[in-house]
Amino acid sequence: MYQYLLFDADNTLLDFDAAEKEALQGALADTPIGCSSRTVQLYHEINAQEWKRMERGETTRERLQTERFIKLYAALGFTLDERGAEDVAAAYLQRLSQQGTLVDGALETVAALSKKYALYIVTNATAWVQKRRLAHTPLVPYFRKVYISHDMGCAKPEQIFFEKVLQDIGDMRKEAYLMIGDSLTSDIAGARGAGLDSCYFDPLGRGCGKETPKWTIHALPELLHLL
Repeated sequence: MYQYLLFDADNTLLDFDAAEKEALQGALADTPIGCSSRTVQLYHEINAQEWKRMERGETTRERLQTERFIKLYAALGFTLDERGAEDVAAAYLQRLSQQGTLVDGALETVAALSKKYALYIVTNATAWVQKRRLAHTPLVPYFRKVYISHDMGCAKPEQIFFEKVLQDIGDMRKEAYLMIGDSLTSDIAGARGAGLDSCYFDPLGRGCGKETPKWTIHALPELLHLL
């Protein structure tokens, strides 16, 4: 039924939660706020909110990178100025770029699927960070190309993002594509808006809400039984 599988990267193929924690511990260890479990949880929540704001066009990638740390400091009762935020953000991104931990079953699943389908990664991310992270994994040989929002000048869930991907692949038949990802707001809603089928990766059993993906899976190897 499909010829092309479009995979999200973070928390679909790459274990972003683990990468985020490791990078935060390195970047914040010697700062006034430190890096307790509460700090990590607060950052995770603030960061998710900022990415959703970016998806809605309410902030920019550059602003997001510093604003999330300014808000984190404020939530913990500290003040961080713009220069300080830039320094913390740079330290965090440098450490994040070195993290390539995979989601369980990712390598085995894409290796098997690559024998039958053309695989691509479509990701909202800072280009240099995501490229380095992927280079730290064994995934790269199985994917024909990686599409990163930072390079493309647009991001999921924008329809133009998916249109650019299909145009570059060279096949505009929407029925030939399946989008696989963990984000209802960028992956699943984006695929719906672009007229593509989608598969929601929901390892924590959060449910689909109002979205209606074609399939929902709770572990990546389940794809091998669907496709």
